[in-house]
Amino acid sequence: MKLQRLSWAGLKVESNGQILIIDAVQNYQRGASIGPENPVRFVESTLADVVLITHLHSDHYDPDAIRTVLKPDGHFIVSDQIVAEVANDGFAPLGLALNTPAQVGNFTITAVFAMDGVGDKQVSWVIEADGQRILHGGDTMWHNQFWQLGKSWEHFNAVFLPVNGAVVNIPRVAPTLVPITLTPLQAITVTRLLNADVLVPIHYGFHKDGMYHQFPDMEADLAREAESQNVEVQWVEPGSIVALPVAAGQV
Repeated sequence: MKLQRLSWAGLKVESNGQILIIDAVQNYQRGASIGPENPVRFVESTLADVVLITHLHSDHYDPDAIRTVLKPDGHFIVSDQIVAEVANDGFAPLGLALNTPAQVGNFTITAVFAMDGVGDKQVSWVIEADGQRILHGGDTMWHNQFWQLGKSWEHFNAVFLPVNGAVVNIPRVAPTLVPITLTPLQAITVTRLLNADVLVPIHYGFHKDGMYHQFPDMEADLAREAESQNVEVQWVEPGSIVALPVAAGQV
């Protein structure tokens, strides 16, 4: 697999000439307006065979971008929990139940448990191709299924997890000081529980006083926890290629 980090939580995966994108947003200045002001532009240069979203938040789901990049014969795949909502936007998605693998072209795709910080419907995605396996965690928070996921899957070449421990004050939920995404300690611990070769941090770099607060000293805290738990971290700038550290064939 060839992996390219896009903006925020976006990921582009290539295998055998086929392209899959996850949570790829180009216009963040809509909805809650959470995310980078100058995101990586991919819509003009991408024709995707498969599009996945982890959930419906505007920093993970960009209907206009999906309409542009998805090939006419491409597959838009979502959790079976949100098929109706996505259909209301004019799509005809394939809905997958949890832990039910689907073979789509060169990719094996499985929705697995995740927990959204404000109670919305969310999954994480396991993607397999070319003898390699990755997990994309959307913006999941800490939950009690990480142990079971590690037992079920045994090994990941890389996991893409939120690390910003976001504390929010948004109109539709009562404010708390409890993070709604993984904190650095939690992201490192999840990487270890999932037996992953490397953590690629995603979902960080946005802070807005009074509304969206990123975990303080996030990078330093992540580095300390990574050393303490012997976890490899690969920071990847938006638009850059992810270097998988393990040769194909180990999955």
